[in-house]
Amino acid sequence: MNKQNTTVELLTEKTKLTADKQQTINLLVRINPPKVEQNESKRPKLNLSIVLDRSGSMEGNKMRQAREAAKYCVENLLPTDRLSAVIFDDVVELLFPSQPVENKELLKKQIDSIHSRNSTALHEAWVRGGLEVSNQLGSDAINRVLLITDGQANVGETNIDRIISQSQQLAARGVSTSTIGIGDDFNEDLLMPMAESGGGNAWHVEKTEDMMRIFAVELEGLIAQVGHSVTLGINPKSGVTVADVLNDFERDESGRYKLPNLQAGAPLDVVIQLRVPANKKGANITLADIDLTFIGQNSKLPEVVQNTFEIEFDSADAIDALPENLEVTKAVQLLMNARARREAIEKMDNRDYEGAQYALRKVAVSTEILFSRVASPDVREEINELAQLEESLKHRSNDKMGRKQMAYSAYKKRQGK
Repeated sequence: MNKQNTTVELLTEKTKLTADKQQTINLLVRINPPKVEQNESKRPKLNLSIVLDRSGSMEGNKMRQAREAAKYCVENLLPTDRLSAVIFDDVVELLFPSQPVENKELLKKQIDSIHSRNSTALHEAWVRGGLEVSNQLGSDAINRVLLITDGQANVGETNIDRIISQSQQLAARGVSTSTIGIGDDFNEDLLMPMAESGGGNAWHVEKTEDMMRIFAVELEGLIAQVGHSVTLGINPKSGVTVADVLNDFERDESGRYKLPNLQAGAPLDVVIQLRVPANKKGANITLADIDLTFIGQNSKLPEVVQNTFEIEFDSADAIDALPENLEVTKAVQLLMNARARREAIEKMDNRDYEGAQYALRKVAVSTEILFSRVASPDVREEINELAQLEESLKHRSNDKMGRKQMAYSAYKKRQGK
């Protein structure tokens, strides 16, 4: 039984399917966590470690904004929360050990003492932050490392695959990792998968003044978390097969799709493409069973939400007369746009800049068509962003920043953010 009343909706572009033909259809699985009123007495406890880069490239406004964001974090925690801080350049130091957030002024004073210095021992610092959280691991808390850097891992362990694997292992022990990359010199191919495999969030600070806003959103998300260790199972029926999952989620050992943590009031859209065999007009067929599993933040127990995708078949004329669910159409388009961004990145990495532009231009045209039917602000924003990315590629104005913008935008769309 799902005590938190999370629901799973199953939506298709048309409420019926065309009879007497094989077809591939888009099934939108919309996961709706409850809209929970959060207050200090009910919100989960937080056990956090801020791991902050103080290498030389952080000097100036980056460091000032990072300090202010860290102090914002202190100010918005409760005495029942725990916090530690690790700072690093080529040397890793524990600024203050994990402790209840009781003397906020002292913690903020210590953060104010951070100044930039040398190289980037990112891995060792992240490990130290993970140990601070692990040593105070709370079964009733959200345990997370917040890694903030503007540079590459160039001291100590630098193998990307090993660091990502360790992030996944740390998450399996109950400590998640969120990463915040600043500017255009950090390695998004490390920080993004580190966060994704680590069960946290990946953020890109393009302008240092955005640091505070990102910290606020990260904290709000932690406080609003209602479920973690989220997976989705798809069990096709009646000769149906799964052709694709457009979000490109990773799968666990049992073949289930690994989803982001559930946050109160924040729906998550997953688009599944199903190959459906021909069925007769009038048939009402079960095509798939869908089940969502997660660990409830309050219950600490496994919870399951199930739904069955059942649909009727009708003539082509009857289907044409039905209204189209444009929410499904929009979800499909935005996820295809995310794939186009990743395709553009691959072409950029191979110095095929015209091919990268073309990948974006194709989806920009179809997104313009969508906007003529769904005049929503998020679709307009998507059109503007695609145009800016294509223009940046055309003039090669800042390839490193353009690559990061595409990578993080694709990540957020896949994750439903």
